[in-house]
Amino acid sequence: MPEESTNVLAPRNFDEGAETLGVAPDDNGAARGEAVATLRLLWDRKRFLFRLTLAGLVLSAITAFLIPKRYQSTARLMPPDQMDSGSEVLAAVAGNKVGSSLGSAASSLLGLGNTSELFVGILQSRTIANDVSERFDLKKIYGVRLEEDAEMDLQANTDISEDRKSGIISIAVTDKSPERAAAMTQEYVDALNGLVTQVNTSAAHREREFLEGRLTQVKLDLESAEKDFGKFASENTAIDIQEQGKAM
Repeated sequence: MPEESTNVLAPRNFDEGAETLGVAPDDNGAARGEAVATLRLLWDRKRFLFRLTLAGLVLSAITAFLIPKRYQSTARLMPPDQMDSGSEVLAAVAGNKVGSSLGSAASSLLGLGNTSELFVGILQSRTIANDVSERFDLKKIYGVRLEEDAEMDLQANTDISEDRKSGIISIAVTDKSPERAAAMTQEYVDALNGLVTQVNTSAAHREREFLEGRLTQVKLDLESAEKDFGKFASENTAIDIQEQGKAM
């Protein structure tokens, strides 16, 4: 009777010496999962987000109503072509006997360059700012007690500049009232026009005085020449042509 042989197979331990196979992560799936989690978080906090958005809108509306509107008025001026240069302009204004505020402003600007620079310097002076402040009662408007503070606030709200190439002067005044902004800008323009008129008047006055002086001197020279000729004629028995003409 044949013997039956039984082969007993020992179970193989696959953990030992087995290669570990790496599984590549699913990037798209992970990103999709994060997006879903974010949406769920936003959905869970939708009430908070809605309240936050509503509060922002209300705050923006309140801020818009509380902050006053501001208006800017701008004027651009071209200095006259025919004007005295530099120091002559200032001498005409500062030396004027009228004693205006423009004269005192011009006295402090000696040494500046062209006419536009002189005009800008005068318009930026505290003398002009004081005139504008007093006319529009800016202490009350700006809510300050001292005149110096009102002038400083006015200068902070005023921009006066010069275009180097064209020489055009720009005057811009910002204020809560559009009418007052335009009026203050016009006040600066009037101050500059007053300066130009004052300079032109002074120049014409100086020219007239010069011509009158020359005419007086010519008359004196003519009278002196007639006297000298008469004396010479009497001493040398010369014929006085003028007297002979009268006799004829």
